[in-house]
Amino acid sequence: MGKSVADQQKSGFSDDHVRFMALHAALIAAQALTEPGISGSERLAMLERAHGIMLALRGPTHAVGFAEFRGLVRGPVSGLLPPGRSPGGLERVHAIDPETGERLVDLESLEGEFRHVARLSGKAPPWPWLREELAENKAFELFRKGNDQAAYEQRRGFVIRHAAGTLASLRAMPGELSDLYGEVPMERIYDRWCFPCPLCRWPMSVRATGDVVRVLCDDRGHRERGAEYLFKRDDDKEGPPDLVQVHRGVAVPARARPLAPAAGQARAQEAAKTRMVGHECWRSHVVPGLLELALYDELRTRGATVNLWPGMDSYDLHIAVPLDRVWKVDVKDVALVDPLITSLEGEDGRGKWIVVPDRLRLEEPLLKRKLSRSGWKVCTASKLATEVCRALEVAWP
Repeated sequence: MGKSVADQQKSGFSDDHVRFMALHAALIAAQALTEPGISGSERLAMLERAHGIMLALRGPTHAVGFAEFRGLVRGPVSGLLPPGRSPGGLERVHAIDPETGERLVDLESLEGEFRHVARLSGKAPPWPWLREELAENKAFELFRKGNDQAAYEQRRGFVIRHAAGTLASLRAMPGELSDLYGEVPMERIYDRWCFPCPLCRWPMSVRATGDVVRVLCDDRGHRERGAEYLFKRDDDKEGPPDLVQVHRGVAVPARARPLAPAAGQARAQEAAKTRMVGHECWRSHVVPGLLELALYDELRTRGATVNLWPGMDSYDLHIAVPLDRVWKVDVKDVALVDPLITSLEGEDGRGKWIVVPDRLRLEEPLLKRKLSRSGWKVCTASKLATEVCRALEVAWP
């Protein structure tokens, strides 16, 4: 007997690919349902596209009508998966916040994490992630141009420390990097102003509800450390709006503060005079790179020998102290650990450390349990710094 369409789809698409495509459909639908500036016809077209993706994944055996699909989009993303598929963490993700009715700020970052895992599975056509993959590869190609380690470090370090900037401040950038920077998109502009995150310098998202405008960083960790602000709309005000910080951030243990500073006050700058890297470059290089550079700076000042991205990114940090103690470190700053586990379980991690920001410290036991089978060692950034400083016989922090 021949296979049914559903069976063919199940054999043709890995669980990793199905999860990514469900999240991709949820992102499109959530944008259509929450963005006020989208026309009715455009909104319908986006919803129909997202619905079509879900139907392609489910097949005729588990088809869902258009009205039911719209309802499912407001629940956990796992509700879009075909029956019997492992949710892989999507049961904890809502594309639309059930309390606020707003699109989840982390959606693009989560999509990138699940896309990476799907790409590794090698069992699906590449079209859904082609644009993002090209953007990520473009950055790596520019960093590696000339095959020079020192130039690689200079270029990548510049992008991490300057995710965005005024035209004047970016004059010092290596010329090879100019193609990575573009104009600030409208969803990050209010009037003529944009608002760089105090922690990563990337222009924050702008969301208006009535007379109140909310400005927040796309990175969950930065929002937790205070990168979220409000101001009241005032159409008569000529200067930039005065942002009020929503909260000062969650309490950070003293040992983690040098690596995870609190966000201070955010300030506006003219959007027309600002250039920024794209989302994929920001997510792949800037966000984890901030922790890489913080470890690099802090441990070197305490006497460790630290090399960045040895072999032009064989791994992130090579840390050495006297008596031949060495740490080979890959820094992973993720929104959800499930796709990270999936991507690393099959790799040989012997002799290497996976280091995560301290905000993921509650996930450390799970990561250790899952990844130790492949030889990986796992710890938080502050634990790594503490261990290195103990070997150096100096204090941390």
